[in-house]
Amino acid sequence: AIGVYFKENYNLFVSDTSHTLIATTIGILLILKAILAYVHYAEARRIFFEFMDCVRTLCVHAHAYGVVDSEQQARDLILARTSICRHLCVLYYSLVMSLRRQPLLPKDSHISLYLSPKELAVWEASDIRPFACLTMLDADIARLRDKRILPDSVAVMMSTEINTMIKLIGRMLVIRDVPTIPFAYFQLCNWTSVLFALSAPAAIATHDTYYPSAAALSFLLSLTVLGINAVGNQLQEPWGLGVNDMPLMHHGLTLQHELYTFFPFFHFRYSAFPLFLETTEILPPDDPRAAPASMVVELGQQKSFWVSARNKILAAGRLGNRRLRRFR
Repeated sequence: AIGVYFKENYNLFVSDTSHTLIATTIGILLILKAILAYVHYAEARRIFFEFMDCVRTLCVHAHAYGVVDSEQQARDLILARTSICRHLCVLYYSLVMSLRRQPLLPKDSHISLYLSPKELAVWEASDIRPFACLTMLDADIARLRDKRILPDSVAVMMSTEINTMIKLIGRMLVIRDVPTIPFAYFQLCNWTSVLFALSAPAAIATHDTYYPSAAALSFLLSLTVLGINAVGNQLQEPWGLGVNDMPLMHHGLTLQHELYTFFPFFHFRYSAFPLFLETTEILPPDDPRAAPASMVVELGQQKSFWVSARNKILAAGRLGNRRLRRFR
């Protein structure tokens, strides 16, 4: 409507030929940006699900294999399987923190209850925490092999899955750090799409001076250009919290439920303080909902006041602390 008004009263308009050439150029830029963003997103999604396949394969191997000849070996096997489960949970939790560039634990996180004090110190000091968790998993497998509970062939097979996970995590971190398109190209597409949308009414007014149709065509053209640009922007960060991003915490809940189902002792020992909840989310540092550093509990000082003393005693008794068996 504004373009028609200036065309009729002041004879101000934009040449349709030049505007068509500009529209073609901008359209190619935006389509290329959207294609690159979707390829980036599809690659991230494929690598992530390959990683989840490796995690589930490792769980299947841990559940299926194990030869015991004595009661002590049976006990060691159960404890080792539980240790593998808790390390897998911490691994996935650490991966989400790394992908979202969040170095601080949420205030309600129970990760300190899943790791021993020594493991927690190693995890805290690690620059890339998922790799520290993979080291703990490989150590669990090596202990089972040393105790001759796992044959060498099975231990090598499980270690191969861990090696594959190391490569996949490295590729996911590369996708996190490497931009989809150069920053200059990103800003060029943003600004040119806005300028094109602002100049579209003046070009449409050269042929269509009917107010309703000119306004409708300007709206549809601007919506198309800005929409394609917005699609390219949204798909560049697959690990975020947008509606088009992958639901990482939902996959964590699914993995935790699967571990509870196939490893009853892990469910018995750790279901009272799950690591993944429906109401929790790992937020990036720049998210306005993220708590400031002053509100985050330090890892070395984290306390679990929500667990009663009796429940702690019962948990210790389940793990075989003979001094506390009388509290059962």
